[in-house]
Amino acid sequence: MVRVVLIGIGGYGENYLKEFSEREIPDGTLVAVVDPFIERSQYLPFIERISVPVFKDLDDFLKSQVRGELAVVSSPIHTHYEYIKKLLSHGYDILTEKPVTIDIERMNDLIRSERESGHFVAVGYQLCFQNDVSQMKKDILAGIYGKPIRAKALRMMRRDRKYYSRTGWAGRLKAGGEYVLDSPLSNACAHHAEAMLYLLGKSMDETLHVSSVSGSLYKGRPDIQNYDAAAIKIETQEGIPLYYYTAHSIEEKKIGPYLEIEFDGGKIVGDDDAFKGYLNDGRVIDYSRIDKGERLKKLYDSIECTKNKSRPLISLSTSIEHVNLVLKTEELPVYIVYNAELVGEGDDETYVIPGLSESFLSSYRQWEIPKCIMGDNSHKIEKENSKTRRSI
Repeated sequence: MVRVVLIGIGGYGENYLKEFSEREIPDGTLVAVVDPFIERSQYLPFIERISVPVFKDLDDFLKSQVRGELAVVSSPIHTHYEYIKKLLSHGYDILTEKPVTIDIERMNDLIRSERESGHFVAVGYQLCFQNDVSQMKKDILAGIYGKPIRAKALRMMRRDRKYYSRTGWAGRLKAGGEYVLDSPLSNACAHHAEAMLYLLGKSMDETLHVSSVSGSLYKGRPDIQNYDAAAIKIETQEGIPLYYYTAHSIEEKKIGPYLEIEFDGGKIVGDDDAFKGYLNDGRVIDYSRIDKGERLKKLYDSIECTKNKSRPLISLSTSIEHVNLVLKTEELPVYIVYNAELVGEGDDETYVIPGLSESFLSSYRQWEIPKCIMGDNSHKIEKENSKTRRSI
């Protein structure tokens, strides 16, 4: 039985406690929780009922007599690097939430530490862990669709005051003195950008390599530091262009996710994460018939890897190009939209950029990036230089 330690149970981390409280997890048992604000968790009664020890910080846990084998790091982004370094040095396999860190040098340092430790660091881009996505990649690598030509994805999710006030880093450039560069691209809607990079990588554990990024970034919500909408074109070293459209500043609850990959022998189309392949010879491959796996498949896969001393497909090396993408996108200027519309009240308060949803959807359909959604000059905007943002 693999002994699991949960580090950070606020926010997304609660999903792991939910899994342990509601399901029998084959080969995995919870042995410790690390969180400084455990009293805020709705799962405190569960933790107390099963008598799992709780520690206020990671150092206290590592000094204790409690031992685990797999550590799940779901703490604030700016703590990931330090925690992963310490856990690797103490002999742990790790499943960490994304982004791991917003620093290429630190990512490379973690890759070196991982290699030297003999343990693994799985990264929680959950879409890429799904069985249907894995099968798509196998088919792509087998040449069923021919040579990849281009790909695009769109994922827009409304985010309100409650979302941005839930942590000290949401929508921020820095937290705890470290860059977090929180945005739809780096965090909440990162999965479909990573999926494009991953699906077209030349082996099961590789991704495409980002060369450059162009496009438009927008900020509709005035009380955040970073952008909340992006339409970008990604040039890759492999010569396969990618298009990605994402936003939080929309009135709709969500739009998408949509995905399309063109090949010289067919295409793959995704609608709400139901994928189908269409071959030029008329064949259709319905990937939606494949069981995606457990709702937290990344946890089950990591437990299995620890048990069998194997390696996860979605690792630090698989994730570094998403970090590269985030950093290159941050070099673009941001259009600050001063007349974004305030919709809702209290925790539901959302700033909506007029016309953005329609513009992004139209651009997605046409494989293009809008030069600026404010083409009719009806929006009050200001272009914010990337160097100004990064100096905060």
